Amino acid sequence: MISYPPKKLRTIVVDLTPVLPGGENGGAKVFVLELLRRLAEYAPLTQFVLLTQTNAHEELATLDSANVRRLVVLGSGPRSLRTQRKEVFSGVLARLPGRLRRGVARLGYAWLTLSKRSGSRSLLRDLNADLLFCPFTAPTYFKLNIPTVCVIYDLQYKTYPAFFLPEDVAHRDRTFIEAVRRSTALAAISDYSRDAAIAEGKLDPTRIKTIHLHISRHSLRNASRDESILGRLRLVKRKYLVYPANFWKHKNHEMLLTAFGMARRSGLADDIRLVCTGSPGARQQWLIEAARGLGLEDYALFPGYLANAELLALVTNSTGVIFPSLYEGFGLPIVEAMATGVPIACSNVTSLPEVAGDAAILFDPRIPEQIAHAIVSLAHDKKLAARLVRAGDLRASKFSDSKLMAEQYWELFQYAAGVFKHSNVGLHNDG
Repeated sequence: MISYPPKKLRTIVVDLTPVLPGGENGGAKVFVLELLRRLAEYAPLTQFVLLTQTNAHEELATLDSANVRRLVVLGSGPRSLRTQRKEVFSGVLARLPGRLRRGVARLGYAWLTLSKRSGSRSLLRDLNADLLFCPFTAPTYFKLNIPTVCVIYDLQYKTYPAFFLPEDVAHRDRTFIEAVRRSTALAAISDYSRDAAIAEGKLDPTRIKTIHLHISRHSLRNASRDESILGRLRLVKRKYLVYPANFWKHKNHEMLLTAFGMARRSGLADDIRLVCTGSPGARQQWLIEAARGLGLEDYALFPGYLANAELLALVTNSTGVIFPSLYEGFGLPIVEAMATGVPIACSNVTSLPEVAGDAAILFDPRIPEQIAHAIVSLAHDKKLAARLVRAGDLRASKFSDSKLMAEQYWELFQYAAGVFKHSNVGLHNDG
């Protein structure tokens, strides 16, 4: 990547309007909040203005500091005008044949973006922004004369379109296309995601840089733990496995439940439980019913969304983390488990081998026999578990320097500002 002389970035505007309360943003939210804390420390002379929506505004107050402030730019509410517009667009799109969806999706994306930008057309100019940072990909508040950096997490909708509603596929596709078109530079959270973005977006490789997610081991190991969660869930230390993931389809919970039932018939001790955490909703209820249908209602637990202190205590006291996801752009829970000294078993697809290396039992997430074997090994092979913990400690060190992550993003910001002054990369001739 070409370097340019450092630019004065006095004000960076960060679009946090996609942030939702609780855990609905998954690992992306954990990463973004950690990154912003570190960026504020790394660049104390730069002002960071965080654009928020009403629902999450107060929750983000933990980021406030001498050079970080929040600004509400997006209202909320279950029947807001934006919600009604999105529902109308979704209903129309779902009825169209596939060949018409792309054109309508462009119109719908533009419509929704204009709705979010309503009353904010001069926002970046009014804030004297030197750069716009979009850590949730969409360049919603893009302004022609201001360099923009977007983060690419994954292109799961390309690999598994059936996991999404047609309108979600269309929206994600437009988000990716707009990020490629509007951004001055992009960050990918893994080499896997970078390669996918280059291939799908026909990107010049110099425009996108891999910056792995990092989370401080020191912070994790010294974070508060609410051990009372074990008593509330009637769990015994080292007598349960944890799957820390939201209940999205690609997380592959159905196959995990099938494999857990197989493991119980193949030597897994009767007192071993499976705990699946994640934000509650209709799919969680469906999985609870599925577990009941498999005769696992006394062995598979679904406690819902847990506070950080509860989740950390749950993972730390487990016999291991099982992670059978079909698709990951990175896999932050894998790093968190390794950093806290917990053995892991995970899928051998997408970015997970890149992150786990030799510090995990790897299995094909589409073959329940392999998952079942991994479950039994995690629970009963103490020698293997000890080796995984040692290897995991070394592996986690490669992803534990969140200060380095902030430095790499700062370099990318500088690069974007320099490129913007020297070329029109990322912009079509008509702007």
